[in-house]
Amino acid sequence: MPQASVELSHDRTLQGEGTNMLSAKKNQILSEVGSGTPMGELLRRYWHPIAPVLELGRRSVKPVKLLGEDLVLFRKPDGSHGLISRHCPHRGTDLSTGWVDGDIMRCPYHGWAFDSEGRCASQPFEEAGPSGGFRDKAGVSAYPTATLGGLIWAYLGPDPAPLLPDFELFSWGHGFVEIIMTELPCNWFQCHENGMDPVHFEWLHLNGNAVRSSPADPEYVPTHLSIDFLEFEHGFVNGRVVETPVVPPKGTYAGTNDVSEGGILCLWPYTLASGNTIEFRVPVDDRRTLNITWQYSVLPDDVPAGKQDQDEIPFWYGPLTDPDTGEILTSHTGNQDFSAWVGQGAVADRTTESLGRSDKGITLLRRRYFEAMEQVARGEDPPGTVRDPEANVNIQLPLMGKSLYTEGMPRRVFEEKLAARKESGLFGIGGFLTVQAGRPDHLQKEYDDIAGVAQMPAADVD
Repeated sequence: MPQASVELSHDRTLQGEGTNMLSAKKNQILSEVGSGTPMGELLRRYWHPIAPVLELGRRSVKPVKLLGEDLVLFRKPDGSHGLISRHCPHRGTDLSTGWVDGDIMRCPYHGWAFDSEGRCASQPFEEAGPSGGFRDKAGVSAYPTATLGGLIWAYLGPDPAPLLPDFELFSWGHGFVEIIMTELPCNWFQCHENGMDPVHFEWLHLNGNAVRSSPADPEYVPTHLSIDFLEFEHGFVNGRVVETPVVPPKGTYAGTNDVSEGGILCLWPYTLASGNTIEFRVPVDDRRTLNITWQYSVLPDDVPAGKQDQDEIPFWYGPLTDPDTGEILTSHTGNQDFSAWVGQGAVADRTTESLGRSDKGITLLRRRYFEAMEQVARGEDPPGTVRDPEANVNIQLPLMGKSLYTEGMPRRVFEEKLAARKESGLFGIGGFLTVQAGRPDHLQKEYDDIAGVAQMPAADVD
């Protein structure tokens, strides 16, 4: 649970008078993720999700770019994975166009091959010559991988690697899990800052939906009066005080939550955890982010235990833009977030900002990342590092409303809330419908069948 409250009121950098802009140099430090950069070295101290396990069950090789490094991920016959440099050291050919040959990754150009430790295992023509080849001089970089929650994870940092945090959400048993992948043409940090900005939910999502559903007479939701943050071992808890409406608006709105009782979480190094999703803002390079949403859609509490078991976690690639117009989609909460982040440019220019009271979480986050980069430079572990195996079992998180997801929802309440979401058009809010546009019809049907609800029209669930 949270350990200590963060005092905000006496820090001038959090007062929000329009004067706390970052210098160009500091903005560059926050944004660059390559090897040897301060942020790149910090991020290399964490594990990173890079692909769904099921995707590597359907294909044996996948090109991956992570923290600016070009890599190739491959599946071995025993189901384990290798992650090595993408380009063959012979003449630079893309290894992802090759194939898996037993336990090794074979280059298609001249047949050189490499194992999951990066060692050169074969040089066919060279080995046929008098010298017998030079495999010991032709290795590639290799990185460890692990699996958790239906995802393949990679670690690109120095030994010894920390443990991959086993957060409790990966063990919940009353929901339907799916993984959504979307690549965004912008830097990861402007995406991550969203997790420390509670006020945006009122406008970008709820009031924006009100305007879209009723442009002539939108019903605005109650406004935020104050926000607060609490730090704990793995990140930050978001809290808010919202005005009490005389007449509650239709559908969902962001109500008051005390940080001491849990809330939406912003976790190290780039994760948002809400009631029913974990969202990872994985840095591809300085100008691209792979957004991975691990969605847990709640089920009624009367669904038989065996019926809700998933042998494998499905995945799909969510669209960023409307194929007909080319414009960024804004129908679902996740897509609305994407529009705001991408709209800041490939790399947000923080030298021109005018920050206010709503941005004190943003300022706190930036300060903590500069401190974490200094920790790594001193040879220390950064925040959120887990090394104790006994502590890394079903790690509990201070999420609000957690019992809804761990125990399931009463059938009557489930049906009422699902009907309210359908009527209000608040897609992706409340753990019933996907947070992004483009959910395949077969997955919606699978969820509805498990939950025991009538099939909804496609227009209401895409």
